[in-house]
Amino acid sequence: MAAPAPSIRRMSGLLSEGLRVRHIAQLCLVTCKSTDDTAEVLSRPALAEFDQIPMAEDNRIVGILERKGQRRRPLDDSLLVSADEHLSGFIFTLKHQPYRLVVDGTAIGGIVTWSDLLKTPVLLFAYSLIAELELLMNCAINLKYGDNDEWVRELNKKEQNLIDGRMTSLGKENLALPMTELADFVHKAKVIRSPFLSRFDFDDDIAKLIKLRNGVAHVHPVVRSDADLHRFVGQLETASEWTNALSESVLSYEGKGVVI
Repeated sequence: MAAPAPSIRRMSGLLSEGLRVRHIAQLCLVTCKSTDDTAEVLSRPALAEFDQIPMAEDNRIVGILERKGQRRRPLDDSLLVSADEHLSGFIFTLKHQPYRLVVDGTAIGGIVTWSDLLKTPVLLFAYSLIAELELLMNCAINLKYGDNDEWVRELNKKEQNLIDGRMTSLGKENLALPMTELADFVHKAKVIRSPFLSRFDFDDDIAKLIKLRNGVAHVHPVVRSDADLHRFVGQLETASEWTNALSESVLSYEGKGVVI
């Protein structure tokens, strides 16, 4: 039997609670003086890898020099984030503002940028989000079909044969797993589309979720384009929306004590 939705959400919540901005931020600032010449600062070999350079005045950060457009931005609240902000919420803000200065205690002590989204803690969050979604799918299948495996017959013949083949291979090794553990992500999504996921743009969302799932399973080299950032964050948003919606639906049906 699949784990109940509340316990799945609690497990995921413990991980989300522990992952903070400080775990991906660069907490050693490389700065320039606010009075330094813009062109001279941007030509320094030691700063060549930085797209945003904090400007200091009397040992205080007063703004940011952005390489793109050679723009000087004065310090304001939109450029700040707490080191202890949860990653699960912060990630989605980076598509609007691709970097933040990190406040640790009472001082600005670091910076976090969109390229930091490719660090291990973010990949861990992404993987856990997909894993939580699959666990909730298993729970939804159990609610909709009970403890039997009739749900597999909702798939086409090729998909059924794939799952049956995996079951046969395990049997030869004297091993056994529930059918839900042998099905692909997309198989499970198909059979619970109604009633749990009917309000979503199913085909478009599934494509995003599969790309996200494959991306966190096979880490790519550092990506340095706004388009890649927006795609990645968009995929995470879709996974988060599906997870929240499926959790609410499953909890509702569990509360009613009904099999659909």
